[in-house]
Amino acid sequence: MEQQYKVYSYRWLVLGIYMYVAALTQMYWLNFAAIDTYIEDLLKIPASDVQWLTLIFPLIQVILTIPAGIVIDKIGFKWGVGIGAIFTGLFALLRVVSPASFVMLLVAQGGISIGQPFIMNGVTKLATVWFSPKEEATAVGLGSLALFVGMMAALGLTPLLVQDLGYRQMLWIYGIAGLVGMLAFIFLIKSRPLTPAREPEQDQSEVEWGGMGVILKNRNFVLLGFVALVGIGVFNGFATWLEKILNEMHGIALTEVGTVSAALIFAGLIGCFVIPLISDKIGRRKPFLLLAALVGAVCITAIIFVQGYTGNMINGIVLGFFLLSSLPIMYTMSAELTGSKYAGVSVGYLQLLGNGAAVILVPTVEWLHSTTGQFVIPLVMLAALMLVAFTIALFIRDTRPGEAA
Repeated sequence: MEQQYKVYSYRWLVLGIYMYVAALTQMYWLNFAAIDTYIEDLLKIPASDVQWLTLIFPLIQVILTIPAGIVIDKIGFKWGVGIGAIFTGLFALLRVVSPASFVMLLVAQGGISIGQPFIMNGVTKLATVWFSPKEEATAVGLGSLALFVGMMAALGLTPLLVQDLGYRQMLWIYGIAGLVGMLAFIFLIKSRPLTPAREPEQDQSEVEWGGMGVILKNRNFVLLGFVALVGIGVFNGFATWLEKILNEMHGIALTEVGTVSAALIFAGLIGCFVIPLISDKIGRRKPFLLLAALVGAVCITAIIFVQGYTGNMINGIVLGFFLLSSLPIMYTMSAELTGSKYAGVSVGYLQLLGNGAAVILVPTVEWLHSTTGQFVIPLVMLAALMLVAFTIALFIRDTRPGEAA
């Protein structure tokens, strides 16, 4: 008898809850960065200590991203990602226990950061379990969009809450938000739809822990990994120093630089919805990967020459829209190249490469700046790396919706 497949409207609730907890991880990551001076004064600690409340996230991400991906592939979407939701909810509440203690805040941030890779690596697993192949990139794009919503909330909402309601009240609001996300995930998320949305490749319980050995035999996925390494690493290196770059090179006021940064992220948010939607519509992935790398190289180079606030605002919007939207495209391609049964570990591998490169590129940009006394050489290096990513992407086989290795 012919197998029947069905997509349920419930998939949108599942995606919505996932987006909520994914946004929370990014909000908790950056909320102290948005009030770093306030934290220095409150806790009477130097900026070098305060930065660890933020830096602990990429550090833990590099360490746990592969194990988290393997766990998701082994036990499935609900409880694989649910681990992250539980860590996020419980440790977000822990922050209100002793909000004036740096040690307690660092422990809480560490607990939340443990949950982050379990949540972030689950987006392709969600898409392959609940959505049809023709909606896959759209679902991954919306899941990725939530990350930028969380970043914007952290940077924009946190200072307002502290100013209007107070520091402790801000932590209570964020803690309750984390508890709501944890409970919603536990009680409303189902492991899988009653009728599968697509042809299952393999029962999830049969996935072996040796998934890394399988996916690294896939030449196209290995090449995609190099693109992720360069693309994610370059963006982190660029975004970390954007404020200083625009202020020093073009004399743009710090308040205006903040607006450029917010516009860049907002444009990326829109791109994460629009580009995957178009990709699903036309059934192509690779052209958007190539476009992101090429636009990234051009826009980063343009920063050297574009003067004034308006020109850099336009440049930032273009860069954010095309470069950040490549994230869901890469994630979708990884699932289509390696198969849905390795969707978690494949995204984890891309995260590992990208965050590992960021750990190297962020200080490299500052070292080149301090050595040369200007940002031209660092920007040329970042633009050249994007051209390397473009060249590598040329040799990756394009994938189609529903295709699996």
